[in-house]
Amino acid sequence: MIDAYNSIGDIKVPIIVRLQGTNAEEAKQLITQSGLKVQSAILLSEAAALVNKAVS
Repeated sequence: MIDAYNSIGDIKVPIIVRLQGTNAEEAKQLITQSGLKVQSAILLSEAAALVNKAVS
């Protein structure tokens, strides 16, 4: 995710990533620490809340 974002460059729309799997917590931490304008969630309900906030 981080490499893809960096290769694309400046993205004008909100990016919300839902993480799932064994290393979801580690991936969430990496995304948070990356400083990119990417929001991540593990639970589907958390991701839905981030989408609602982004479009409000």
